[in-house]
Amino acid sequence: MALRRSIVQITAGMTVVLLLMGWIALLLVNNTQSKALDAKLGAVLAQADDVGDPPEGSYLARLRPGSRQAGRPAATVEITPGAPAPVARLLSDILLTGAAEPPGGQDSIELPPAGTYRIRVTTRTDGQRWAIASDLTALRADQRDVFQALLLAEVAGVAGALAAALLLSRRSVQPLARALQLQRRFVADASHELRAPLTILHTRAQILAADPAAEPGSALGKGLRGLVEDTRALGEVIGDLLASAELDRHPRRTQLVDLDQIAAVVVRSSAAHSDSRGVTLSHLTEDSAEPVQVMGHPTALRRAVTALVDNAVRNTPAGGRVDISTTTRDDRAELVVADTGVGFEPDQADELFTRSFHHSTGEDDQHDDGHRFGLGLALVRETAAAHGGSITANSTPGHGARFTLALPRAPGHDIPEHGRNR
Repeated sequence: MALRRSIVQITAGMTVVLLLMGWIALLLVNNTQSKALDAKLGAVLAQADDVGDPPEGSYLARLRPGSRQAGRPAATVEITPGAPAPVARLLSDILLTGAAEPPGGQDSIELPPAGTYRIRVTTRTDGQRWAIASDLTALRADQRDVFQALLLAEVAGVAGALAAALLLSRRSVQPLARALQLQRRFVADASHELRAPLTILHTRAQILAADPAAEPGSALGKGLRGLVEDTRALGEVIGDLLASAELDRHPRRTQLVDLDQIAAVVVRSSAAHSDSRGVTLSHLTEDSAEPVQVMGHPTALRRAVTALVDNAVRNTPAGGRVDISTTTRDDRAELVVADTGVGFEPDQADELFTRSFHHSTGEDDQHDDGHRFGLGLALVRETAAAHGGSITANSTPGHGARFTLALPRAPGHDIPEHGRNR
């Protein structure tokens, strides 16, 4: 991902520079050619002796002094023989009306079917008025040749920019990729090594907390129950780290997954936790509904849904409820976790999914870890992104929260028995 982003950014930047330089070069070349043509036509008007020998593609016209009497032309305008009728009419009108420039002051004039012409008019010191019309076909052809040459140069430049971006990006990203790979391997290995002793520690803490000598109201009883909660929370963090490392190392390990089955498994595994907190956890299903299927990594998706449910249960006071439901919308499959808990401020919706975010209701409760969003929801966002989906959160403070995991829907409707998740 980082390599592709780097290649795209470098190539886009160099392409923009090349296009800008090409556009400026084209404007300069066209402007130079246009000025050269104007200078050539000006020289012809200043030096021509008659209208019979204009440059190729041009036509001359002149009006001699004294050719107008009693306000009416007494002689016709002399025009280069063979001039197209539209050109001849325009040159005659310009000279007979005494216009100092072409109609409307246009740089070029369309004269169907003769073509497009550049018109220039002058009055010499001897009083003679001259006009010239130059066919722009040759100029336009030269400009097209220049444009095509610049276009080929741009294509070659973009190809070179892409090759350079690929080379530079590989050299710059490879050390980072190796460092990230080592980091992920360390996280996975460390998490695996910590899981077993932590499980033993948690079990021992539970046994001690269940001892009759550890009375619920005593300092020892409170301390042991706190130790159980702390070791359980630490175990969940280790589980998050392992799931994140697994998703990074095997992002393409996919199969057909039924989100309703994922929800049912999570509800069963989280029932004890929700019951201990006095929260009702339900999986809402419709008998007539079609299966909600996605292509994905079963373990990662199950861990993501578990994180959503765990977050909802932790932030819902006793007597509240958490509901999981699934639905399909066009080509998307959605799993929704809604609770009646403390909620959060709307402007915190994006911050919830950052790894360092913490939230507290400000209440003096003994389950302060219950208001930690942190790594669990960050993992949910990473899992959603890895599956081409998204996670959104909506809430009204004090009136619960609603998290929607949206994923691309798998083609087809029926899941073979061997492909279902248990």
